[in-house]
Amino acid sequence: MQIKGQYSTFTFRPPGVLQSSVSTSPRPRLKPVEIVPNQQMTRLAQGIDPKNEQPLEGLNDIPPGMLFFCNLENAYFIIKDGMDGVIITDDFHVITESMHYCDNTDFMLEETEIPDLKNVQLLDEVFLSFDAQWMKYDHWMGYCLSKAYLAKQYTPESLKIVIPEYRQNTSIPCPISKELYDQSLEKTGLEKRTLKLKDGIYKARKLSYFWPNNYLPHAYYNFNDAQAVFSHLNKNVKYRDDLPPRFFINQDSNMETILSEKENQQIQGILTELEIPSVDLNTLSWNDQITLFSQAELIISAHRPELVNLLFCQKDTEVFEFTRSLNRKNYLPAWPYLISSSNRLQYSFFDLDWMSLNPKTIKNAINKLDSL
Repeated sequence: MQIKGQYSTFTFRPPGVLQSSVSTSPRPRLKPVEIVPNQQMTRLAQGIDPKNEQPLEGLNDIPPGMLFFCNLENAYFIIKDGMDGVIITDDFHVITESMHYCDNTDFMLEETEIPDLKNVQLLDEVFLSFDAQWMKYDHWMGYCLSKAYLAKQYTPESLKIVIPEYRQNTSIPCPISKELYDQSLEKTGLEKRTLKLKDGIYKARKLSYFWPNNYLPHAYYNFNDAQAVFSHLNKNVKYRDDLPPRFFINQDSNMETILSEKENQQIQGILTELEIPSVDLNTLSWNDQITLFSQAELIISAHRPELVNLLFCQKDTEVFEFTRSLNRKNYLPAWPYLISSSNRLQYSFFDLDWMSLNPKTIKNAINKLDSL
């Protein structure tokens, strides 16, 4: 059996809309704090939409949008490392949006066939919330867990939320732990609603998933609903004196190396002068991390998956992100900014590809945030 091609979700005119997310007109986007005069914003705007011909305008407003509840009948989906969440229609076309984070697209080639689909396991009504990168912390929390939690709120209990079984061997660097996988499902009340599936290809009589009316997955963070699971998890958090309200997050093995050794030393010198401590997230439990972000006043960090925890933060928390383009792209990953804008945080960034660090710049940037 060969794949014929790709379809966009919207070819199928998705019938449902998550009503609480409907936005019929643009609304102001909370702009980043310019930490240096005439700061270059273009590369951040292009991270929101790389195809935007006038990227600076993309920072002004959140465009009108809807979070669609998409339904497909007799659709197939794949659970396999690097291809998790790929959806195939009953006439053997791939849903374009499901391929966005897929690392393995060989099966799309004309000469490549995938296994016969006639004898695959048939499921009834299921909801898919995961993507091919679901074992990364930001994807697990920001997409998989969050969308599954919304499905739990808005859909009947008869609709099973399917997720892959925890995978001990994966191509994903620094994957979430089995402990976090189990603990997060239990704390969100999703354990009873989820159906954990082994690797394979499955067919569903009715397959559902959420998708914003924008091709880019991170447009999901434009919707307040994305915060639902985070609000649930930190609703009973109590302030702890042993966790700093102002802190810098050290680089570790869970992230790509953003800061050079020289850059890191410069930053550490200023932080020592300003009496801002450093924290190692890999030494903190998940509960400690929730509390740390929930009570934070100032967060300084290089770009990393755990910045999805900005969804735990309170309004007006100050965020200072060191970032640079990754994977040979000429724009900055913008999802921490999108989360900050949606959550009304005071976000600032430093594009390390565009400017050189110096102690005065760092100190002035932090002081400017503090003066807001």
